[in-house]
Amino acid sequence: MRQFCCLFLALCIFFLPHAVFAQEEDSFDVDSMFESAEDIEVPEEQVQADPPAVTPVASDLLQNIKLYGSFNASMGLVGKIYPDDALMPFASFENYLGFTARPAKDISVKGQVYTSFPNFEITIDQLYFDYILEDFMYITAGATATSWGNSLLFDTNILDDEADDVTVLFNTEHEATKRFDAIFTIPIGRGQIQAMGMYKSSNVDDLSSKYLSYAGAIEYPLGPLSIKLFGRKWASADTKAMQPAFGVEITTDIFGNHINLWGKVHTPRGSFEDVSYAKFVGGFSRLWSTENMGKIGFVAEYQFIYDSRSSETVIDAKRSNNLALTFVWRHIAKSDISVATQWYLNLDENSGYFIPSLSLDTFSHVTMTFIAPIIYGGASYTYKTTFNSTKDLPTILLGVIFTLSLDY
Repeated sequence: MRQFCCLFLALCIFFLPHAVFAQEEDSFDVDSMFESAEDIEVPEEQVQADPPAVTPVASDLLQNIKLYGSFNASMGLVGKIYPDDALMPFASFENYLGFTARPAKDISVKGQVYTSFPNFEITIDQLYFDYILEDFMYITAGATATSWGNSLLFDTNILDDEADDVTVLFNTEHEATKRFDAIFTIPIGRGQIQAMGMYKSSNVDDLSSKYLSYAGAIEYPLGPLSIKLFGRKWASADTKAMQPAFGVEITTDIFGNHINLWGKVHTPRGSFEDVSYAKFVGGFSRLWSTENMGKIGFVAEYQFIYDSRSSETVIDAKRSNNLALTFVWRHIAKSDISVATQWYLNLDENSGYFIPSLSLDTFSHVTMTFIAPIIYGGASYTYKTTFNSTKDLPTILLGVIFTLSLDY
């Protein structure tokens, strides 16, 4: 414990004096200008032979390709200070490098590669094409990493294969794309119809429909509401396959508050009388931005889960009620100081965790963050490693993290 406090105090003394020198960089986009020219009639005697066709050179082709990237490096110390003490130093590096190419007006190709340390992971996150079919249909195919769902905290992406009995929130870990998608989108007025086929198999020599799953959605605005009806059928060979799911998502904005309601049910035969699993997520968010006070954001979401897959009767079915809150205040009163709070609570077990943090922009692109997670009621929290609490004793952590981040 004494070793952790000495290291923590030394880092604070070294970096705190530099907090006032941080700067921010803004970038602006410039709209392109259009040119027009009139046709000129050439007298017949002046007509000359057409010039020979010119093959595009490499510089012309490169003009249709745009590269982008994002780099993030972090290092720090996280220690347990109650009920026992332990010290965990860590360092990690992540980089995303992507490209967008537009070889023709109706075709674009996109890709993104992810690299990391210390896992030494190199994966292709995205590699797909978009094709516009006569302004009638949009076709997308490849590793798209497409997700459905507008929830900011709880998982409402019906296209992933996450176990539904696990609450997923505040998740910043990288997840590689291991799915080939074919998406067909047809615009209908202000809305759209979307059909999707997903193929997931590591054995390319065994192409079979048993690895194919389907999803579809209809989205259309009605007055101030945006309504989306969706459904999915899992592949028969999927080890995490569930029964067919149907759901609805409704979003709207009222007096600056963004409200989102989402729900789905899993039924073996498409009948609501025999629901085996159901999830509902509802919440609202608000962002305030003032010149003198900075930016303030707040998100609150509630999640209800009903699961009768492992029970014999409806009465024995598992039910779970969860609440999650996030509050962020960036650059308080035009300063380099930001604060944030994350709170998760399982209402049935009275367990969860509370994570306050304080951030200082110490140098250009460098942020120093102090965190003090409190885990209680038998809940677990993962940051680089997993920390557990008990019903009787909470677990208290203390850490300092230095992050270098840059978009390019």
